[in-house]
This record gives sequence, structure tokens and C-alpha cells, in this order.
Amino acid sequence: MTALTISADDVRVVKRDDLTQMTAPAGEAISAGQYCRWNTSTGKFELGNGSSSGEVGDGFIAEKTVAVGETLTAHKGPGVILDLGAALDGLNYAAPVYLSDTDGTLADSAGTVSTVVGKVVPGWAGTAKKLLRLTMV
Repeated sequence: MTALTISADDVRVVKRDDLTQMTAPAGEAISAGQYCRWNTSTGKFELGNGSSSGEVGDGFIAEKTVAVGETLTAHKGPGVILDLGAALDGLNYAAPVYLSDTDGTLADSAGTVSTVVGKVVPGWAGTAKKLLRLTMV
């Protein structure tokens, strides 16, 4: 499994449906582009991974980098398209992007619990670019 290298400075929301975002305090440091989930005890966002269904949880992708206790807005669902910079350049259009077994990390193949986070789609704002259309519901 090859982990995708996402530069936090490259992450931005391209399209958003307001029903697909949530805002909550971060229970740990989280970087833009990382996979996060609700901690079911505290209600705070924490990094999730594909090692078990509890770690997958109710998943989102972080919009910005935050420290512990800072407010984080994160996104999920088919109404969201994210720009992850060059992280998707090595993938074909329509390729699935999975949750890795490593906290917060997306990959080109499945972790222990196969979780598709999104698919690679084309973007045409000036030049051709690969974007991630989230599929998490």
C-alpha cells in the first residue's frame, strides 16, 4: 500500500454542499487533508484510520490544520469535491481513494477495513487537475 503524500498547504474545498460539513473542537492535532472521525465519548474530531470499524467511525476530511482544542470544520459526502494538490497525480481518473491503516492517511489501496473515501475526478479551472470527490456518507 502506498500512502498518498498530501501537502496541507494545497488542500482547499472546490465545491461544498452545506449538509456535508461539520464543525467541532479537535481532540488532537489534525492537518488539512487528513481523515478524521468523531470520538464517540467526547464528540471531538480525532484522526481515524482503516485498522478497525471503530477507527473508521463517521469519517470526514479536515479543511484546515488545527491544534488540540481548536475548532475544525471537516467535510464528507458526495456533494464535496476537494483539491489535494499533487497528491492525486499518480492516480487515474475514477480511481478510488481509500482510508489507510495509518491515522489520518489516505491511500491508493484499502486498509484492513476497506473504506473508500472518494474517487478521482477531473477539474478544469484553467488547467486540467485531478480532484477528489468524496463518497463518504
